[in-house]
Parts: sequence; structure tokens; C-alpha cells
Amino acid sequence: MRRSGFSEEQTTRAVTQGGRVIAWGSYEKEKLSFPEGLNGVVALAAGSRHTVALRQNGTVFSLDYKGFGVPPVPAGLSGVAALVAGSVHNVALRKDGTAVAWEYSGKIAILPSDLSRALAVAAGDSFTLALRQDATVAAWGINNHGQTSVPVGLSGVMAIAAGAQHAVALSQDGTMVAWGNNSYGQTSVPAGLSGVVAIAAGDHHTVALRQGGAVVAWGNNNDGQVNVPVGLTDVVAIAAGSRHTVALRRDGTVAAWGNNSYGQTSVPAGLSGVVAIAVGSSHTVAIQLD
Repeated sequence: MRRSGFSEEQTTRAVTQGGRVIAWGSYEKEKLSFPEGLNGVVALAAGSRHTVALRQNGTVFSLDYKGFGVPPVPAGLSGVAALVAGSVHNVALRKDGTAVAWEYSGKIAILPSDLSRALAVAAGDSFTLALRQDATVAAWGINNHGQTSVPVGLSGVMAIAAGAQHAVALSQDGTMVAWGNNSYGQTSVPAGLSGVVAIAAGDHHTVALRQGGAVVAWGNNNDGQVNVPVGLTDVVAIAAGSRHTVALRRDGTVAAWGNNSYGQTSVPAGLSGVVAIAVGSSHTVAIQLD
């Protein structure tokens, strides 16, 4: 995977100092409200109606549309390196490669007994993916559309993404494999697509970032979520919500398109200095350097 494209100084500050959270959109017509002084954040993950944030000291806290506290974070959780949020569950990947998963109620979820030294995790509606150290993929949870039936022989994987009911893997050679629900063509990777460096999955659409900063999207387009804006270039990160898509440019600005029923694609005017993005069902969050 290529680097983000930000300067070494920006990257270092984002990892060691963190930034403040900027959010737009809403849940169930409730205006997003994040606590004052919410800063020092190095990573975000967004679920259906909640956001989880990772601070530079490896601790995690969660917020719903009313502020702190929902879903509750497992007591004593620390040493976290990465977070993902599903529809009603969250997964934290620790620096030692172990993972902890918990449901919206706070109940700790059971992980596969053979899962260890994971490099990355991804969460769909009711299933989870993990990228193992040997570049293979593990999957568990609901399998009503084959989303946890990892293709036989899949290996050499460098990144994973999970939609509502489909899964996506990016191979080290820049090609993609997708499986699970294909009702909107979300697992039908465009023929000849190559040079991919990052992937994202929405409810029923899939997004790929190509080397050089171009974005390709396919699947459900009922709200224009796969209509990549003409002239969009120099993208360094992508994220996909239920029915909208967000891209982070190299210059720290953000573009968003698709469903805007709750203002989730209405990027705040003048927003800049963004170093990371995450997308929930109907809201978008970003980390802006302090």
C-alpha cells in the first residue's frame, strides 16, 4: 500500500499528536453533536448510528449522535492500533495483532479461536473480516449471502473491506476479488481493473482508489453514490457509507457524493487540513490536524 501522500511532518503529527474530529450528517434526523475539545484522535470508524475514536495513547471511546457513551467500550481496552465499525458491532485491533469485538449493547463478541497476529480488520452489517499476517483472509458472522465464504485459494491479500453483505479483498498485485451479495453488481469487479491501492465498500456499492489518485466505483447507484465527480483527482483515501461515498485529496480537502438526505455529503465550507476520513450510514467524520 502506498503512503498517504501527506508530508512526513503531517503524517507524524497525525499519528503522534492526533487531531480534532469534524463531523457532518446525522442519524435519524438528529443533528450530530460531538463533545467540545474532542482532539488527540488518530483514527475513526463509523457505524450505523455511532462513531468510535482511537486516541494517541491507544485507548478508545465511542459516541452516538447525543455524545459520549454508546456503545460502551469494553473495560480496560488499550493498546489499540486500529478500529472498524459495523452496523451494530465494533472491532479493535491491538498492536500485538489480537482483536476484541463488541456489540452495540456492549456485549463482547466471540472471535475465531485461530485468529492471531491480524494485520487489519473490516466490519459489515453482521459479519467481520480479518487479514492475517500470512496475507490470507478470515471471515465470520452471518453468511446469508456468502459474505463469510472466503474464496478458496485467496492469498496475497494486502487490504480488505466489508459492505452490508459483501466482502472485498485487494491483492498485492493491485487486483481485486469480491464475494457475497451481488444484487446490485457490487461484487462484479470491472474487467481489467488494476493498479488499485485502496478499497472501500458501502451497503451495496464498491469503491477502488487507483495508483495516481483516480477513483472507480460500481454497484448500487440509486443515489449517485458511484457517480465519481468529473475531474476528481489526486485522491489519497476513500470511504463508503450506506449510499454515499467520500474521498480525501492529497491537499487535505474532501469530496463527497451520493445520498444527502441528512447532509452527509455536504462537506463543511472551507474544510481543509484533513488527514483521515470515515463514513457511517448517514454521517461523515474526519480528523483535522490541530
